[in-house]
Amino acid sequence: MLGTVSAFMAIVMVLILRNLAKVALTPVYAVRDIHRGRYVRGLVLLSCSGLAAWAIWSLSHSARPKALPVAAAVYTG
Repeated sequence: MLGTVSAFMAIVMVLILRNLAKVALTPVYAVRDIHRGRYVRGLVLLSCSGLAAWAIWSLSHSARPKALPVAAAVYTG
């Protein structure tokens, strides 16, 4: 039973890594398509990869900046 579960998890891990590699290479595929004259597909791939990068960045940088203490904000010197 443990061997079957391990084999299944290994297959799932290989599929996940394969899809991650495809996602990472999406901008490369986009530039290749644009150079080959497939402009619409290339631009769609570029916009999708840009949207994905923005989504990842916005999720990882969602913390609000710390507010200044009131004394520092009102001090006029």
